[in-house]
Amino acid sequence: MQNKKRFFRTFYAIRMVTICILLTCSLAKTSYASTSIVFWTTEIEPSRQAVIKYLAQAFMIFNPDISISIRGVEENNIAKVLKQAIKSHESPDVISCASDLIISFCYNGWMNCPGTKLVINNIGKNIFFPGALNKLQLSNKEYCGIPFNGWVQGIWYRRDWFKKNGLDPPDSWENILKAAKTLHKPEIGQYGILIGTRSDAYAEQIFTHLALSAGVKEFSKNGEVTFDSPETVKTLKFYKELSSYSPPGPQWWRGRDYYLQGKLAMMFYSTFIMDDLAIPSIAANSLTGDNFNELTGAEYDYSLLKNTGMISSIKGTRKAGFGVVHALGLLKSGNRNKEAAAARFVNFLFRKDAYITWLHMVPGGMLPVLKGITEDDAFYRDAQGVFHKYSRQRAKAIVSGFDSLKSFSFTDGVLIPKAAHSSAECIIMNMVDEALNKNIPIKQAVSNAALKMKKISAAR
Repeated sequence: MQNKKRFFRTFYAIRMVTICILLTCSLAKTSYASTSIVFWTTEIEPSRQAVIKYLAQAFMIFNPDISISIRGVEENNIAKVLKQAIKSHESPDVISCASDLIISFCYNGWMNCPGTKLVINNIGKNIFFPGALNKLQLSNKEYCGIPFNGWVQGIWYRRDWFKKNGLDPPDSWENILKAAKTLHKPEIGQYGILIGTRSDAYAEQIFTHLALSAGVKEFSKNGEVTFDSPETVKTLKFYKELSSYSPPGPQWWRGRDYYLQGKLAMMFYSTFIMDDLAIPSIAANSLTGDNFNELTGAEYDYSLLKNTGMISSIKGTRKAGFGVVHALGLLKSGNRNKEAAAARFVNFLFRKDAYITWLHMVPGGMLPVLKGITEDDAFYRDAQGVFHKYSRQRAKAIVSGFDSLKSFSFTDGVLIPKAAHSSAECIIMNMVDEALNKNIPIKQAVSNAALKMKKISAAR
């Protein structure tokens, strides 16, 4: 199945870019590249590499004085590999990776912030979703990278069940809890909401989304731990209450099977679920009885997409969206020609045709951080027809999560790198596990987590 998906994505990108190349070849003058740049990306799958290489080839047709070499680097290894490359004076000129990594590289002094600012101004600050752009803004108002794409987390819910029961959309804590209670009917194998109930990234992502909507902060803008607060206790208490309306046993992202088999009213999930809802062959992986004893499998429900709503921003005491932004970063080289060539390449990738081709590598998993893309007909013509199944109104509502995107990494407009270290040490997911599975009182679990954050903070 995955190979089939990769084939279609690669074929589509090659087709679009090849046409572009054929049309422009006759216009390009014969020339030898005078400047060579290197582009690193954490998109290492062969199908994605093929798309990126063809985009680079298209760029070189328009810019015959520049040559580009592409290298895929594992996300888990890129920090180590980049450090070694810089030490050896062999660093890339452009990188594509998670925004938190680029922030970390900036604090190491590796990023070309002035060049980044020029590119953002050229593209137009006003066309980015503010939440995505803010994730890469430093305390001195400089930018360390350019947001490029990402995924949004939200609550996917049965609109038809909500309407039948007179329930409001789950856009607030009050509405989420009321719907979970009303639609939880375990006696007939129906559950109110999917909540992560084991120590893993899925649980951390859900807790973080709820916590941000409650105004929880891990650190103050001065770097002091503020996690041990009434807001955090309230969030963990709410999380535990919601877990009682979740399917039985330890639950993680795989619990989406319950939703796709018609046994779940709501689930926290990223936009990676979009193709599962839209394409039967992709949904098939969740329609078996292989993953849960309670599930026996089901046929694909062709009405499920129509009957599914999505809320990307949740309100507790404030409105908050949650997701991950991937960004492009310009590195310092000390070579003006290279830095100028790198900036031209990044500007090219933001051309509408190139940008949409990139997004179509993973429909749903790569969403635009630019406001106008969901208005463009080309956006809805991915090879598998995923986006075609979603109306403009629905697509805009989903990506609007980038507008209110929040993070523990920012407090009162100040970047807090220590928050990334906290996540790397799995503190939140372990706290959730303590409260849900180890019978540790909620206040104590929160205090334990805050103490661990203090230890990490003191060690750095």
